[in-house]
Amino acid sequence: MEKSQTELLQEFREEVAALKERISALEEKISALEAFPTEEAAEVDFTDIAIGIDDVEPVPMPEPEPLPEPEPVPEPEPVAQAEPVADDTIGLPWRKDKPGLQVKNIRSGISLLDRALFIGTLFKEDFALYDKTIAELNGMSTLDQAVSYIREHFPAWNLKSDVVYHFMMCVRKKLG
Repeated sequence: MEKSQTELLQEFREEVAALKERISALEEKISALEAFPTEEAAEVDFTDIAIGIDDVEPVPMPEPEPLPEPEPVPEPEPVAQAEPVADDTIGLPWRKDKPGLQVKNIRSGISLLDRALFIGTLFKEDFALYDKTIAELNGMSTLDQAVSYIREHFPAWNLKSDVVYHFMMCVRKKLG
């Protein structure tokens, strides 16, 4: 039985979590060594921690299904300028948290797993819409422009959700 993309993503997340636990255990042992330095470090036992790919079975990847021809995405109609609305996003975490290293292109700040998450969740499996949205956001110069664009084109998005938080943090890597 072939696994769905969601099942594969879940397996990958579980593998990452297991590796993080192994790394954490190693970091604790390193901290213990640093706290009590001795001339002989051979007393630390690392045998209960296995790091590497020898103990991980490879996950067979299903053959990708051919992608259908994308339907042309209609250009949004210009909207008349509305009265300025009070910004209710000021207190949201993605407005305050530090986004990380700045990027010149939003695409370069989005990991493969995040891209799959965004396309599957926010863009309802519509890669063309995702691609067009990223291109539009890359052309903007301020975060306020991006927030207005998202509000106008994606009014159903919950701006307080975790997925939107991660998406907006990627946008902030470019727009600040």
